[in-house]
Amino acid sequence: MIQISKTIKKERLRREMTQESLAEYLNTTKTTISKWENASLYPDITMLPKLAKVFNISVDNLLNYSVTMTDEEITKISISLSKILNRASYDEYLSTVKDYYVSNCNEFSLLSSLLGLLMNHIPYCQNEEQNNETIELAYKMIHLIEDNCDIDEIKKHAKGYKLAFQIYEGKYIDIINNVPDYDMKLGQSFMLAQAYILSGEKRKANSVIQTDMYQSLMLYLQNFTLSITYDLHTLSIDDLEHRIFHLNKAFNIDYLYPYLTITIYYQFAQHHADKYPLKAIENLEKFCQSFDYLISDFSYHTDEFFNDIDEWFKQLPFGQRLPLNYENLLEMLYSSVLNHKSFNNIEGFENIKTEIKQIYLKKERK
Repeated sequence: MIQISKTIKKERLRREMTQESLAEYLNTTKTTISKWENASLYPDITMLPKLAKVFNISVDNLLNYSVTMTDEEITKISISLSKILNRASYDEYLSTVKDYYVSNCNEFSLLSSLLGLLMNHIPYCQNEEQNNETIELAYKMIHLIEDNCDIDEIKKHAKGYKLAFQIYEGKYIDIINNVPDYDMKLGQSFMLAQAYILSGEKRKANSVIQTDMYQSLMLYLQNFTLSITYDLHTLSIDDLEHRIFHLNKAFNIDYLYPYLTITIYYQFAQHHADKYPLKAIENLEKFCQSFDYLISDFSYHTDEFFNDIDEWFKQLPFGQRLPLNYENLLEMLYSSVLNHKSFNNIEGFENIKTEIKQIYLKKERK
């Protein structure tokens, strides 16, 4: 019956009941409820049917409450929720996410997945009310994880999601006050890989190293994009292009991370549009190549260098699939080029338009 303490607390929170209100319903005291929840006291057997009734679950589930949702089930749910926006309103999508939250508030892996979904799809909010409702729902999930989850990795993810929603809410000072400016990287993956090597598990060490490098490159490109988008760099755009060119030669980033490089090439093209049209066209060609990679395979890509990171993909809410809305993202990227006034004045842009339209048509055939 050890699990019943966690069950009572989780179900009480799911029903949004306080210890006082549950105690009143069961004709007992708040102290008793508190003792049940911290496992210092177990409910009398005659109390079990009453608890099951108020929580709307069976006595068997009350006594044997356990996490049963598999990674495959969570991935399937996440993908199906992401696709809702292709055929329904944002309100319907958010309502469905809420239903999953209420029905599965004990499934912390699912809640973490739902947080990723909310974070990546909040740009599709159509008004401030939807934006606020999304953030409010996200905070409920985050607080539930912080207060009840025993899995450090999920709690760490929740902390990261909290920062993202603080950005969306405009709470920049909260982030500045709580996140170190110059956080020292401790090299945990390096130490872990070394430990595997010294233990004779070289294959596992290689997988850890590849996964860390893959994520590090991803974060590098995200920071690079932020730097050029907000003009934070001190080097010239030509120098930055030179670095991206050689980074692609070294690590095949155009193929591995097209969802990131596509924005970089778009920014480069915008910069050159007025004064250096040929350079703008060169970058739009690279944009088209990234767009093609993205439409052809909307997932995290691997190659012969990064060929042993499948275990990391299994831990992601969407598996290897990108945690973004396929239809909406591609439409946004497609329109951003075709409707850009500066590009329309460039000689050779008609060929780019033809190319990007042909690539976009591949979406219809998938």
